[in-house]
Amino acid sequence: MTAKNIYAYTLQPVAYEISEAEQRNAQLMIWRSTNKISLKIWIICAAVLLISVLGLIFIQNYSTIIFWVAIVCVAIFLLGRTFGLEWYVKRKMNEFPVQEIKGIRLGIQPHGITMIQKMGLQEGRGTVSWKEIYEWYNTPDFVLVNFKVKEQQGAYILPKRMNSKNFSFETLCKHLNETVGSAKNI
Repeated sequence: MTAKNIYAYTLQPVAYEISEAEQRNAQLMIWRSTNKISLKIWIICAAVLLISVLGLIFIQNYSTIIFWVAIVCVAIFLLGRTFGLEWYVKRKMNEFPVQEIKGIRLGIQPHGITMIQKMGLQEGRGTVSWKEIYEWYNTPDFVLVNFKVKEQQGAYILPKRMNSKNFSFETLCKHLNETVGSAKNI
């Protein structure tokens, strides 16, 4: 290592404070990624619409109200699934308080992500090794890291504003790519 190279790991852990808005935004982005309308539902909706339109075109001298009702039902379903469900999830998320995250410092080491938390007069230290991380997501605003330590699941929402010489996202992503694989899409 030459003087020109910057040490890629943390010498001084950085403060890990994430606001309520950042937590809610991350939760909503994760929910949106899991709330995709499946191909099966699109096929069913398309079939109902096709049958309804064909019924309107070809059936004459009889009531076509059933076809109009089917078209309206598909439209209501898609609007409700797209906009109504998101409104409901936002409302439900606001009912539950977000855990305030303060007094925690994070660092990146060759063996994993280290966490230091002040508890009274003492400091607690923990490490999530790279092997304990089972998936990660890279978005423009944050990196989400899911891990399992001693049969307990956890996650770090790492805002991109934390990127500094003491907490390099380049090093973080390099280790995650090497041990976990490429980032999943949200």
